[in-house]
Amino acid sequence: TGIGFRWWALPVALLAWLLLWKGTFGVIEKGVSFLGLVTLCFVVGAVMLRPDWTAVARGAVPSLPVHDAANYWFMAVSILGASISPYLFMFYSSGAIEDRWDKSYLGANRAIAGLGMTFGGTISIGVLIVAALVLATHGVTQVDDYHQLPLMLIPIFGFWGFVLFVASLAIACFGAALEVGLQQAYLVAQGFGWNWGEDRKPRDDPGFSAIYTISLLLAAIPIALGLDPLRLTIFSMALTAASLPLTVVPFLFLLNDKRYVGEHRNGILSNAAVIFIIALGFVLAVVTIPLQIFGGT
Repeated sequence: TGIGFRWWALPVALLAWLLLWKGTFGVIEKGVSFLGLVTLCFVVGAVMLRPDWTAVARGAVPSLPVHDAANYWFMAVSILGASISPYLFMFYSSGAIEDRWDKSYLGANRAIAGLGMTFGGTISIGVLIVAALVLATHGVTQVDDYHQLPLMLIPIFGFWGFVLFVASLAIACFGAALEVGLQQAYLVAQGFGWNWGEDRKPRDDPGFSAIYTISLLLAAIPIALGLDPLRLTIFSMALTAASLPLTVVPFLFLLNDKRYVGEHRNGILSNAAVIFIIALGFVLAVVTIPLQIFGGT
């Protein structure tokens, strides 16, 4: 657009606030989900590029870095932080209460969680394939600026590639802003025993509404002051991974408490997988974040 990203921060925050103030949980939940389908353009683009799928499969096998190990592991821990963000647990569980789920929804819950993670993973794979095939051929070996990103879809879809990229990024970021704002409000309001609920009028839950208002404002200020949103996102995800033991371990105790969940306790494999990922993310974060700050790029 030619308009610097910092000038979008406050208007977008205001738009998100208006939607939270006037909207309902159903509108936010279903609206963002439906509009988010536009991100399938990356999967379509990956198929249209006709990559060597054997090479793609080989590339999916993890390998150790041959150079710049600190940056490699920092990116790895950022991906872990993005995949297992504590706010997702809190937002999802509060959403289940908003939708009045009960024990009969356990099957639907598993399906939604499984399909949702599969959808997100498929989109991520599509983005990686398109980025590798398009950006590398245009001489972009490392993305240092968000202005480089729209190049990914233009060779595939022409002008509409730019439109699709902007729409995908806007919907994903706007949806995340809504979710994070609501999550902060859920966390504080539930912790202090206030009235809460996106379907309530703001006058009926003033504390809840005040928290998401303040959260959106505080999030917009650093961007409005010129802090690079790409670097901020990556770094915040690494910090999220470092905080996983504090936020996810209590969930593990609850998920294994027979008095709380009855016969639906976690199994050995589920517990082992969660503990391994938490430990891996924490160790990588503790090691790589200082390297990134003091010696990384």
